[in-house]
Amino acid sequence: MFKQILVPIDGSSDSWVAVDHAISLAKEENAKLLGLYIVDERLIYAPCWTAAGVMDPLSPDCDPILLERAEALRQQIREQGQKALRDLRQRSVVAGVDIETYFETGSVPQIILNYAAQVDLIVMGRHGVGGKWSGPLLGSTFEAVARHAPTPVLATVSDARPLRTLLVAYDGSEQAKRALDIALHLAGGTDRRLVILTVDDGRDDRAAASFEAAALAKEQRVDAKRLLVRGHAAEEILKAAQEEDADLILIGAYGRSRFLAALFGSTVDDVVHNAVIPVMVCR
Repeated sequence: MFKQILVPIDGSSDSWVAVDHAISLAKEENAKLLGLYIVDERLIYAPCWTAAGVMDPLSPDCDPILLERAEALRQQIREQGQKALRDLRQRSVVAGVDIETYFETGSVPQIILNYAAQVDLIVMGRHGVGGKWSGPLLGSTFEAVARHAPTPVLATVSDARPLRTLLVAYDGSEQAKRALDIALHLAGGTDRRLVILTVDDGRDDRAAASFEAAALAKEQRVDAKRLLVRGHAAEEILKAAQEEDADLILIGAYGRSRFLAALFGSTVDDVVHNAVIPVMVCR
């Protein structure tokens, strides 16, 4: 299912945690890793960029001393990036995982999304890899990628550990079916526990969705525990993850419009932001 896995890094501890998860999954799936380091040089040379997006060293705001310092910083960051990619290649080789690495400059979320079309999974830290980017409604780099990537995105928040119990949230939507497909793939042919959780939030009858998920698991000969509970979706998902001692949560991608989700939040946002275990956001 996962033949190529993208792992963006920025040298932060969060991104190295993501690397450990990516390598572990790549070994299991016999997949190739794509390592990506991105520098947004526009931030380094911010005073020298015009409104039209053109570099102008003669701009009144572009002090020659600041420009010299910015160029020194640029070189330092590039060297750090190249070293991080060398370290990533070394870790992958030691683990026996095939890898290609890339160094890019530009908008961090956009470049990750450009690479997303080439891979089957993106693994990245919930924090790190570009941090916050412009605009109060746009959120973090992870959120920008998770909202728009055509592939699943795994948010890592803790050290990699064996995946013994998988929890998949299922509400019958197309996104949830994708999450269930991936969960069944990861659980199939292994001794992993699979817990299928359906939350009845009072707006729709979720019982049919719960039975549907159980039937799909049975068709693929995967033994699964079915849970149907009432309550707030995000709260119940996090509660079940704790009670079932889950090692990974799988959830369907954003169903609301980006604008509404930014204003009012969403189940995905709440789960990703509050989970203490990795969360895979699936399309």
